[in-house]
Formats: sequence, structure tokens, C-alpha cells
Amino acid sequence: MRKKLILFAIFVFSCLLVVHSQTAGTMTFVVTTSSSSGYSPKHGIIVWLENSSGTFVKTKLKRSANGNLDHFATWTAKSGSNVVDATTGATLTTHGTLTVTWDGTNVSGVVVPDGIYKIWVEYAWASNMTTGKMVTSFSFTKGASADHQTPANYTSGTTGNLTNMTIDWTPTPNAVESVYENSEVSIFPNPMNGIFNVTFKQATNITIENALGAVVYEEKIDPSCNAKNINLSNFAEGIYFINVINGEKSSKHKIILNK
Repeated sequence: MRKKLILFAIFVFSCLLVVHSQTAGTMTFVVTTSSSSGYSPKHGIIVWLENSSGTFVKTKLKRSANGNLDHFATWTAKSGSNVVDATTGATLTTHGTLTVTWDGTNVSGVVVPDGIYKIWVEYAWASNMTTGKMVTSFSFTKGASADHQTPANYTSGTTGNLTNMTIDWTPTPNAVESVYENSEVSIFPNPMNGIFNVTFKQATNITIENALGAVVYEEKIDPSCNAKNINLSNFAEGIYFINVINGEKSSKHKIILNK
């Protein structure tokens, strides 16, 4: 019984340490639609977001009569027809430029972990559900750094087009949510210009991750050492995370590099 309790405690503690940076910000997607044949220029369009694992995050635009949703099988299957926080309305009768924005949250209003996300577009303009429609996606990176994308024009056959597209992720300054910190670890100065000190009671290893979770620095620590001077002057400005590890114990702290 004692062994089971110990294993359970280790499991719970490990779960507490699984922390991902979650940068707040705004993604703006701009696209111009056009089509021919079928009911064009009358058309329906739905835009939603998924993470890199293909998990639905949030619908942001739904312009289609509910009676025409049989043309949007992909969105329906992925989202369960969830339209929380989406701009909705009737089927469009003219083509033009559409602007979609996303605040980095899921349908519960929680900022999602940083990483690669996909903007999905399902677009229909004819009674035929195969030749008179398209479904495609475009990727961008949500994180502490801005990301600007200009996807190539997308054409379905010769009758449907998505053109003049831009994707812009703009992070909110200093908007990464708090991480698991340890009062026995001190980091100064923070923000820093590249060189900083970290003091600790005990540590066996120190790693530093960038905002995308990639390890950019790692050092084993002598058991008799309780302080380190670290130089990140050669790295780009932004938000980083320092992990101070002691055996199975670990703490993560946000640091800001501002040269």
C-alpha cells in the first residue's frame, strides 16, 4: 500500500510539472474568395482552427444557412457544429475579402499552448459536393514571436479560388502564462540583456527552452554548486524558460531576454 501511495504521489507531482507556455495574442487571417459555375457568386464558407494533432480548437467564421451544412462535412465532423465565439450569418451572395481574427483561446476561453496551428477553410458554391467545393488548411506558429505568412493562392479545379491570403500571429507583450516556480530558485536580473544569475538550493541539471519548447541550453550541475552565471547574449530577444532540475524534482521559470 505504501509503495502504491508513493507511486501515486510521484505521478501527481510529475503531472504538475508538465507545463507549456501559453502566449496570449491575436491571429488575423485575410482571404479573398472567388468562384464560377454552380450558384456562384452565392457561396458558403466556414473557417476554424485546429492544433498540430488535428484537434478542433474553435470556429471563427460560419457563413452558411443551416440547411446547407451537408456541404460542410469536414467542419461538422471535426467541430460537432460548435460555433462558440464564431461570427455567423446567412450564405454570402457576393465575393470579396474576408478577415478572421482569433485571440488564441479555445471554446472555454482558455489560452491554448503555443505551437503550430492550422486554419481550416471549407468553401462551397454549387449543389455538387465534390466539384463545387473545397477544403484546405494553412499553418502558422503561435508563440512569443510574431509569425507572418503569405500562403500561395489556392484553386479548386478552375472554378473556386482563395487568393491574396495573409496570416499574422501577433503576441501580446509579456503575456505568457505563469509556470511552475520554486521559491528556492532565484533568477536575476529578469528581464536581462543576455547575462543573468540563477541561484538554487540543489540542482543536478539546468535546461533552457525557447518559446516553442526547443532546448537551446543545457548544463549539468556539480552537487557542491548553488549558483550559475549564464550567458544568452547570442540568442534572439524574447521569452525563454529555465528548468532547474534536481533528481525527480523540477521547477520552470520564465525569463525575458531584452537586449
